[in-house]
Amino acid sequence: MRDTSWKIRYARPTLADLVRIVLAYICVTEGVISADFAARFVGSYLACPPEAEHKTVIVCNGGPLRRELSLLFDPLAPAYLPRVNDGGWDLSAYLDVAHKIPCDMLVCLGESVYFHRPRWLRRMVQAWEKYGPGLYGFWASNLVRPHLNTTAFVCDPNDLKTFMPPTNRKERYEAEHGQNSWWRTLQFRGKPTMLVTWDGVWQPMQWRTPRDILWRGSQTNTLAYCTHTDRYNAADTKTKAKWARAADAPYR
Repeated sequence: MRDTSWKIRYARPTLADLVRIVLAYICVTEGVISADFAARFVGSYLACPPEAEHKTVIVCNGGPLRRELSLLFDPLAPAYLPRVNDGGWDLSAYLDVAHKIPCDMLVCLGESVYFHRPRWLRRMVQAWEKYGPGLYGFWASNLVRPHLNTTAFVCDPNDLKTFMPPTNRKERYEAEHGQNSWWRTLQFRGKPTMLVTWDGVWQPMQWRTPRDILWRGSQTNTLAYCTHTDRYNAADTKTKAKWARAADAPYR
C-alpha cells in the first residue's frame, strides 16, 4: 500500500495530497559561519511556515555536526545525513539524498537560503501539481548562460539520479549553466523547467520577465533569499545596475 503519511493538508483533496516531499538543507560541518546560516534558516522557517507537509533532512557536508551546531536544528525535528564534503559541493550532496532517501519531490536548499514569507513550499507544490514533476527554481539568471540557480531548487529525485555527480567546482558550475547543463537536458526530455515566483510560474524564455526577482528591484517576488540576493541588496547603485544587466543578458 502506498505510504500517504506525509499528506499535504488542503481544504479539499488534490493530486498533491499524494506527494511525499523531502526538504534537504545543507550544513557545512566545519563551515566558518555555518552556525549563523543555520540559525537564520531555522528562524525564518519557523517565522514563515512552508505550509506543505514534508520530511526535513540536514545534509552534513563534512561529517556529523558538532553538538552545538546540531542543537540549532532541534525545532525542526530533522533527520541527519552525514557525508564526505567532496568536490561536487552541494550538487553531489543533493544526489546523495536522492539516492538514499525515498521521496517524490526533493527540495534542495543551500546553506545560505532563508525565507521572508510563509507558504513558500506550498507555492512550489501548486506549480508541481499544475505542470507535473520536473525542475522548479527559486531564482533564474542569464549570467554566463540562462539557468535556474542551483542554490535552491525543487526536482524529481529520479531525474536527479540520472546525472553523474560533479567531482570539482568546474563540473558543478557546468551542471548549472554550462552548454549541456542539466536543466537543458531535462527540457530536452520534455520535463518542465520553470521559475516559480509569488506572482507566476515562468518558462525558460520568460525567466527574466517578472518584477522584483533575483537582481531586480526589491527581489521580494522570490520565494526565498540567499547570499546572492543579500549581496545585491547590500551593493551600491552602480554595482546593482551592472549585475542586473548581466542577469538580463540576451537569452542564448
